[in-house]
Amino acid sequence: MINDVMADIEQLFQHFGDKTYGEACSQLTHAISSAWHAQQQQAPQSLVCAAFLHDIGHFIADQRQMAGLDQWGHVNHDVIASDWLQQQGFPASVYLPIRYHVQAKRYVARTMEPSTLSKASFQTLQQQGGPMTDDEALAFERLSGFAEAIELRRYDDLGKPCHTIDVSITPWLALTKQVLIGN
Repeated sequence: MINDVMADIEQLFQHFGDKTYGEACSQLTHAISSAWHAQQQQAPQSLVCAAFLHDIGHFIADQRQMAGLDQWGHVNHDVIASDWLQQQGFPASVYLPIRYHVQAKRYVARTMEPSTLSKASFQTLQQQGGPMTDDEALAFERLSGFAEAIELRRYDDLGKPCHTIDVSITPWLALTKQVLIGN
């Protein structure tokens, strides 16, 4: 089963990793850049894995040609990814931050200048409901996994613009497999 899951993940990156969904770099480069930043900040391995896989819901939606897919990807890519990763046997420490990383963007957007977001992030923020209200923010702060979702969001933002790094997927797939085996 683990080898099948890993083959599916690799295949998704092979088929859809070159897409940009409106960003300045490919999704593969963004995934690796986000994970690299998490690793450099000595995040737990599960959060590094989450940083690598956080946008895989776009690929799943693209593969399945799901309604709601547009030039920016899929508006519900967070939930699509989280549900799929949970079904594949990943631990909550991977799929919950992914589930909440869009909400984390809405939370963080309450206090930031819109100009700090990439064009694609600004556009998708509008699709995702805009910045959170105070009541939404209070409810979000109470969720299990809130802190990890905020950290994942930070790594997501650090992965844009994509920095020049080694874009070999091999070490990130190996890390992902270790996290999956460890569950």
